[in-house]
Amino acid sequence: MSEKVRVGLVGCGGIARLQHIPSILRMPGAEIAAVCDRDTGLLAQLGRELKTEKCYEDVGEMLSGEHLDVVDICTPPRTHAALATQAAESGCHVLVEKPATLTLEEFDSLARTCERNGVKMCQIQNKVFEPVMMRALDRVRKGGLGDVVAVDVRVFLRRTAVLMEDESHWSYDLPAGMFTEILPHPIYTVQTFLGMVEPVAVHVARPDVHGHVGSYEIVVVLEGRGGVGLVTYSGSSPKNKVMVDIHCRKRSLRVDLWNSALVEYSFGGSSRASRAVENLVQGASLLAGSARTMVDVAMGRFHSGHYHQISRFVESIRKGCEPPVTISQAREVIRVLETITGMAAADRARIS
Repeated sequence: MSEKVRVGLVGCGGIARLQHIPSILRMPGAEIAAVCDRDTGLLAQLGRELKTEKCYEDVGEMLSGEHLDVVDICTPPRTHAALATQAAESGCHVLVEKPATLTLEEFDSLARTCERNGVKMCQIQNKVFEPVMMRALDRVRKGGLGDVVAVDVRVFLRRTAVLMEDESHWSYDLPAGMFTEILPHPIYTVQTFLGMVEPVAVHVARPDVHGHVGSYEIVVVLEGRGGVGLVTYSGSSPKNKVMVDIHCRKRSLRVDLWNSALVEYSFGGSSRASRAVENLVQGASLLAGSARTMVDVAMGRFHSGHYHQISRFVESIRKGCEPPVTISQAREVIRVLETITGMAAADRARIS
């Protein structure tokens, strides 16, 4: 394929504006050929910003009126399955924000539609394509750290409590509320290092935060063949933070996704001197990683996880190879998410 991959964007909200649009605009092998949104105000504004008249309020009209290679779906999760199916049936490859569907039954139906029409489908799993996470994964794969025995993912988001103050927010319409929107990230992160996992325990808390009762906390324990995963999520944190600890038999890694920092640490002596040395080594590693990121940003070499994943998806279309997230990998995320949803509902019923 010598020409650019033509992308039709569905959904002109925050994730499209913050990640998808800037990423695609920076790719030499892709272009935004058309945009679609039912919100005419958002649609008109984006059309002006992109300097395009290819603006549609209806997906069907966009699909029939444009020659598109990819449909990029950035709408609320409940709409994903129907829109992705419509795009696949029109012969377009599908890029869809997580979760691609709300149930495993929906996902399997979508997968069959993609196979029947000979198109690729890729679920956004951007966190594992962040540069710092790719460095951590590369470090694990190179060996020397030992087998991974545990992955601890902690997600703290201040913005969740703010979003949920709006009782009409689309998250309230999801099977597990905001959990359905947030949990795919830590699920696929754990799966990246441990492979297939099963949820074995889920605990849900519903504290009253500043007079607002809609901010949930959840803890999930996942078990795999080689180790365990622990996911902690809080939607009422005073600061946004995503931390991932990858514990191996010889050494461990700590990934600060929010600040794009990677620290390697070992198990060892308990003397004060050894602790002091370990602190110095970790501090030096943190400073070196921060300096590297700052230089990359200043030189225009730093790209987000969305950019890396979307660009790889574009290349998979151009070269006819596997997408960066395969259908089987995406299916595992949906399967585990659906299981957690059921367990969370049972736990919430217990404490309510």
